[in-house]
Amino acid sequence: MTWKSVKHGLPRAFTRVWVLTDTGRETTGYVKSDGEWFINCPRIRATGAVVLRWKEG
Repeated sequence: MTWKSVKHGLPRAFTRVWVLTDTGRETTGYVKSDGEWFINCPRIRATGAVVLRWKEG
């Protein structure tokens, strides 16, 4: 799968996907029902990283 920009759409809520953050790290995450991203890795989440791209798989 190719990376998709968050500007071009989001995955379905609560579907786990791979995310690429503004810090260059890759991990899994999902979109909550309110449209906010949740990064599964607590170490990356603690840095305040922002999701830039996502892909399924």
